[in-house]
Amino acid sequence: MKDAKHLSSADNPLIKRLKVLLEGGAKANKTRQELGLAVLEGVHLAQAWLGSEDLVELFTTESGLQQAEIAAVIDMQLAVVPNTDLYILDDALWKKISDLENGPPLMACVRIPKYDFPMNQSEDILILDGIQDAGNVGSMMRTAAAAGLSYVVCLKGTAQAWSPKVLRAAMGAHRHLKIFEAWTLNNIREKIKLPLIATSLMADHDLYDLGDELLEPHAWVFGNEGGGIHPELLAISRSVLIPQDPCIESLNVGAAAAVCLFEMRRVRRDLK
Repeated sequence: MKDAKHLSSADNPLIKRLKVLLEGGAKANKTRQELGLAVLEGVHLAQAWLGSEDLVELFTTESGLQQAEIAAVIDMQLAVVPNTDLYILDDALWKKISDLENGPPLMACVRIPKYDFPMNQSEDILILDGIQDAGNVGSMMRTAAAAGLSYVVCLKGTAQAWSPKVLRAAMGAHRHLKIFEAWTLNNIREKIKLPLIATSLMADHDLYDLGDELLEPHAWVFGNEGGGIHPELLAISRSVLIPQDPCIESLNVGAAAAVCLFEMRRVRRDLK
């Protein structure tokens, strides 16, 4: 088991790297892509990666080590993966890099996994077309994992999947998903072999009338919060309507995804 390393300077290259990875925007995303690393904040997210060799670094403080939950995460990870690096930061330094004022002092760096997209597709796929709100993206990933999906495709314009805000909203779902980012419409046409289903207020078909069609895997498409699904993508998809009271114009995209994916799950439970 490696000895813990103590850090106290904001000029330490490791601290500078950590600060960049904790930011949003293009610079942070470029750094994540170049290094293949993302930062998890808090006990719950670290617990989701416990025992994984992709969890390569743990960060806490002396006071954090005194907290039972944090100590348990560190002890378990180091017991299973002894090569995990452990860094102890001064409390003052921790406050400079963490925006979570009341959060437990624990962070982890994880490798961003790379996957080959399957040629033979036998499972449902979630496609996010320009979902800009990080909370929505994370929530939809969490819903997808809970509904039993393994694959998430993010088209260009979607919030960065491995940003801290998306990771927090997904609550550990990333560990159970194969995520593909920066896809284009051409990628969808070339690689997605499943029939596409897209929600639309203008659709003629009711989601709840699909019935045993949902026994077969589909690619589920959800679009931008304001602009909806790209017209070209909508044109190659089966449009369905989620029936709702007309007093509300539309559902939040995260809520729409939950309705659709769990209708699929219900159908498969009841009709198999």
